[in-house]
Amino acid sequence: MRACGVRWSGTVTKMNMTNDKIRCSVIIPSYNSEATIVACLESVLKQGFAGAYEVIVVDSSTDRTPQLIREQFPSVALISLPHRTDPGTARNLGVARASGDIVAFLDSDCQAAPDWLRHIVAGHQAGYEVVGGAVENGNPQSLVGWAGYMAEFREFLPHGPRRQVAHIPTCNISYRRRVFERYGGFSSEYYPQEDLVYNLNLKRNGVPILFDPAIRVAHTNRSQVGEYFRHQRRIGRITAQVLKVADLPGAFFVRRPWLAPLFIPFLPFIKFARTCLRVLRISPGMLLRRPLVFPLLFLGMLYWGVGFVEGVYAKQADKVGGITSAQPAFDKVAGEERLSHSGTGC
Repeated sequence: MRACGVRWSGTVTKMNMTNDKIRCSVIIPSYNSEATIVACLESVLKQGFAGAYEVIVVDSSTDRTPQLIREQFPSVALISLPHRTDPGTARNLGVARASGDIVAFLDSDCQAAPDWLRHIVAGHQAGYEVVGGAVENGNPQSLVGWAGYMAEFREFLPHGPRRQVAHIPTCNISYRRRVFERYGGFSSEYYPQEDLVYNLNLKRNGVPILFDPAIRVAHTNRSQVGEYFRHQRRIGRITAQVLKVADLPGAFFVRRPWLAPLFIPFLPFIKFARTCLRVLRISPGMLLRRPLVFPLLFLGMLYWGVGFVEGVYAKQADKVGGITSAQPAFDKVAGEERLSHSGTGC
């Protein structure tokens, strides 16, 4: 089985729908995903997992994505939204619809390895409430894709032992449902780092997060230069916003804008150096075989720096998206009149 240039090994079976007791819910937020949604859902529906699970797509596309899902994947529960919706809000709506005790998230531009769900369940059976894993490059033929991959996922490469971490991106993470019942849902205010804000809140409340490199997904990265630069700028802006409320390195300066000019000019260079050193330490060939990635990666860091400056001097809300230590968030989310459910479910 191929996943945008990544070859998974192992046997696969079709989704188990014979057990009335849904154990896992796989939630996929989607926006204009017609180029990737088929491969994504095929990977999820061919999991080598013996238990029963359901697949829910929360979609706000204007392209053929919902049509492809209805025509090719009738077992998938499709929630169609009338307006473009950020991924955090879409995930919250999926959790409200989900029946499983374990809620696993996958992005519509990702493909899951055949043993993805099996390893996720094993992590939860080991006693963890939050379990996730590694991200592989789903479009290795693209130099821009490599730059974006290294910039965003250098901390989540498939290497090392199972270990506890502070954060795993929502393209490859799962939670016990009770986590959402206790701590509420994702905040749309911090897209595209709403997952970081959410997981940091869990860490503050003593909830451990297990990273298992055997839990693998292949992420299809942005391959157009303009899209890559814009996304890095967006990440930089939101990173500064997050640092205003999160106790992370750099927060001291961000919270004192008059000091920011002393360190901001160095940030793109520091981020570039740290990214290269980490990738070279783990997988030297990843960079050395693609020397043209270096300038693309550096330019992306410059755009990240521009966004960071914008975020430092932007206004900031007092609360981190309203996430507190106890915030139930899934009572009649959005209302039935605003949602159109299609598909048979599982």
